[in-house]
Amino acid sequence: MASEDDATALAFHGSPTFTAGGGDLFPAPSTPALSCLVYLTSHGLSGLPAPAALRAALAAT
Repeated sequence: MASEDDATALAFHGSPTFTAGGGDLFPAPSTPALSCLVYLTSHGLSGLPAPAALRAALAAT
């Protein structure tokens, strides 16, 4: 991804993005952008989703 236009075209909301089956496992209501994502966990905000949340999102695909 080289530009904000690329992010918009691909509906990319930041990094790290987790996808499966062509869809974002943690869709964001924000505007697509080249940015860092934060995930809400039971311990507060984190740079990664909680392992249990990731497993649940994968199981739901």
